[in-house]
Amino acid sequence: MSEKKIRLIEVPSDLAGAKSGASMGINALKLSSIYDGSKYFEKFPSVVIEDENRAIYEGTKYKTAKYIDKVSLVIQRVAKEVKKMKDESLFPIIMAGDHSTCAGTMAGLKMAYPDDTIGVVYIDAHADFHTPFTSPSGNMHGMPLAIATGLDNAQMSINTPTTQELEYWNKLKNLTPKTPVKPENIVFCSLRDYEDAEKHIIEKYNIKNFTTEIITYSGIKKTAFDIFRTLSHCDHIYISFDVDSIDPLYIPGTGTPSHGGLSFEQALQLNIELIKNPKVCCWESAEINPILDKQNISGKYSFEILDYVTKSLIENY
Repeated sequence: MSEKKIRLIEVPSDLAGAKSGASMGINALKLSSIYDGSKYFEKFPSVVIEDENRAIYEGTKYKTAKYIDKVSLVIQRVAKEVKKMKDESLFPIIMAGDHSTCAGTMAGLKMAYPDDTIGVVYIDAHADFHTPFTSPSGNMHGMPLAIATGLDNAQMSINTPTTQELEYWNKLKNLTPKTPVKPENIVFCSLRDYEDAEKHIIEKYNIKNFTTEIITYSGIKKTAFDIFRTLSHCDHIYISFDVDSIDPLYIPGTGTPSHGGLSFEQALQLNIELIKNPKVCCWESAEINPILDKQNISGKYSFEILDYVTKSLIENY
């Protein structure tokens, strides 16, 4: 792939996470690039998505889906930009704050490929299948896969969303005429921290999870082979990489760390290997939180992954 085909999308959104600070993750990547002597951010053109982070000072009246009025605006902006880039035959590399905005990425891909099947490789400690009906916290960074698949999972309800919350929620689920992704076309990597409501969806749709143990036992190349075999019927594949998939021993700077994750080297090699597949149409990283970091180690490791993934894309795509 020519370097000219790659575009960066910066999404410094911070409203949907459990802790503030993810909006600064992109700056941590840029700082690491400077320390590395890299010209990465000079080489690739970048589009910055307008955020709604100022709403944090006003608070939110929504409890089962916090800041859904503002988060939905950012998701729609992301969707519009992803579609635009794909229409121009560009490859988007997305750097996001909180992970909620990947719902916009998936919607944008469906807008660009309305009649095609989209598969998702979701590298994350968390399932992100909560809804306003099921979320214990109301934080929307735990909801993007439910948005993309159009699932309410109301039978596992612990909340009663308001009429207005449901209006916003239903609009998000219907950004495209068809849901962007079918749940059976999702593959998890290193998933290990999720609630019963999410387990219900995973089991109902038989969603494959390549655990840290499976990845360690099988090795990176075999894991990538098995992932693409699972998604072989898909026309396009989107890779969503949450840095909390990596064990907090290596990545302490993230809002919801979970032990038992990938090593840095495993995450690096897995992403490098996955990006080689010609069906991959978009790659995204999210949830670096410099406020929780130690001497920008998370920014350093995350930039290294970003840099090597981009190089692998150029060499192999």
